[in-house]
Amino acid sequence: QHPLRGTAPGVRYSCARDDGRRHLTVETRQRCLLMGNSRWHWADRASDGVWRYTHSQPMPQALDSGVPLTAWAGVGPVSHHSLLRNDRRLDLDQIPLRDVPPWLGIDRALAGWGAWRQSGQTGAVMAVDAGTVLSLTRVTGDGQFDGGWLSAGLRLQLQAMARGTKALTEPRDTAADVWHAARFPRDTGDAMHRGVLESLLGLIVSAQAQDPVPLWLCGGDAPSLLPALLNRGIHVCHAPDLVMQSMVAVVN
Repeated sequence: QHPLRGTAPGVRYSCARDDGRRHLTVETRQRCLLMGNSRWHWADRASDGVWRYTHSQPMPQALDSGVPLTAWAGVGPVSHHSLLRNDRRLDLDQIPLRDVPPWLGIDRALAGWGAWRQSGQTGAVMAVDAGTVLSLTRVTGDGQFDGGWLSAGLRLQLQAMARGTKALTEPRDTAADVWHAARFPRDTGDAMHRGVLESLLGLIVSAQAQDPVPLWLCGGDAPSLLPALLNRGIHVCHAPDLVMQSMVAVVN
């Protein structure tokens, strides 16, 4: 038995739901951590046996709580801390996704395998992680990695426009609901925001047109993309904690 394995079951989300993030409780028994490129993702199993998920800015000080990590992984900068033990680090070869190349990000492997697993393992799926990078990961019906697409995410595209031009600045305050604002905003910041969201949306829509398999959506920018996808008649399983659910399932 792998040293990371514990005793708690995984948790399943329904389709096209709200963000669904939950708050941590004080008393925990198990904890998992994924250090992403711009956020940290936590899974905590409290005394009631329920796993709860949170997503935060990088918080090295949170490791000082003394709660040991059942498992951890990193795709972004990895902090140096005594709790980040090598024997607790989740490796790519521990993800039960078939035919995984050694260069694949562990977050993509977890998202792809988790979408296939929660879909019932009966057909191909596409996992879309709308994070720092928008990643589309296809998994075949028999659970095999089958490639995908990558694109700069919302914040990266906005930063690139600001850094690559003289007149544009990265927008801080944009329309509260960009999809219900004008289709072609007059405000520069809103125009940048809408343009980037349309580009990300177009990528997903194009993938669905070429390969209309079940679509699983996660990541910090997923709530911004979900309404437009649903309005276009694309069935989406919105699982905001998909990657962390998959990590929990792997180590249990």
